[in-house]
Amino acid sequence: MNQLDTLPRANPIAITSAKFKQQPEDFEVTEQLSFEPSGEGEHLLLWVEKRGANTQWVAKQLARVFNVKERDVGYAGLKDRHAVTRQWFGIHLPGKPDPESLYQDEEFKVLSFTRNNKKLRHGAITYNRFKLILNDVKGESDHIETNLSQIKTQGFPNYFGEQRFGRVENNVERAVAMLRGERRVKRHQKSIYLSALRSWFFNRYLADRIHANTWNFPQAGDKFNLNGSRSFFDYQEGDGEIALRLEQGDIHIAGPMPGKDWHELMADSQQLKYLEKLWQPYAETIELIPADTDWRPLRVIPQELQWSWLTDAQLKLDFCLPSGCYATGLLYELGDCEDASVLEERP
Repeated sequence: MNQLDTLPRANPIAITSAKFKQQPEDFEVTEQLSFEPSGEGEHLLLWVEKRGANTQWVAKQLARVFNVKERDVGYAGLKDRHAVTRQWFGIHLPGKPDPESLYQDEEFKVLSFTRNNKKLRHGAITYNRFKLILNDVKGESDHIETNLSQIKTQGFPNYFGEQRFGRVENNVERAVAMLRGERRVKRHQKSIYLSALRSWFFNRYLADRIHANTWNFPQAGDKFNLNGSRSFFDYQEGDGEIALRLEQGDIHIAGPMPGKDWHELMADSQQLKYLEKLWQPYAETIELIPADTDWRPLRVIPQELQWSWLTDAQLKLDFCLPSGCYATGLLYELGDCEDASVLEERP
């Protein structure tokens, strides 16, 4: 059982069982950068397709191919290993010519390249497009399509996926031990563990809102996120447009990823007592988090969501999600969908 399995859904289960990632082609991901490459500069941008390969492993191979240090190779985002994915990698190549040919091997191939005048930064992605195939689907097709229609218009809970919490889901425990000075970690691990811990708190907050049936209904003290942006604003009671804007997907209720300033930040908020009660068992741990409080939408509405039945037991899904949102969250909302690649790795 993974962490997501313990969290409530917003809709009744429609799929009683299904499998995904039975082969890499069943899970395709294509990223869209948040900027247009300049076409010139010291940085070579490579458009890469990988199959069954880890993003970080591909970066190491590119460093070897181009004879540069690993730190000179970057990428906008991590992509699933057990999948066919297309993503950008950036290599700092000042004063060096473009490659004469497009490199490829069994696990990845360079589809094209261009130049850019700035380094490719992590997170420089507008959205990811997913094309998924669910196999051995069990459940009433009408019920499944009703849930998909609901998700298409009102979205699904924006939980952090299990990838956030580590291979054996122990990053949260490591984060707590690190903050208490009981565990020494490498510099790059620190941010990974802190991110997992704050994501864990967010998932608990969202789960509580779903239990209370308020995850899509504004409450006093709420913050809102303007769709497609990092802009947040406070809820003003009596604002008659809020409900309509929520219905239209223009805004989303946001939940906190706590930091050291959360208590001060919420001092004048009507949510303070609610949060104190929710997080009281973890108050000492939250006070040790060195980062500032951040916010994340409680829901995500997939763009261009389409579906079709390839057979009576095979369902194809096509949709786009903003960067940082998880396709597995949509599958979880549909029901019991198992990752076949994980099942194969279990002893």
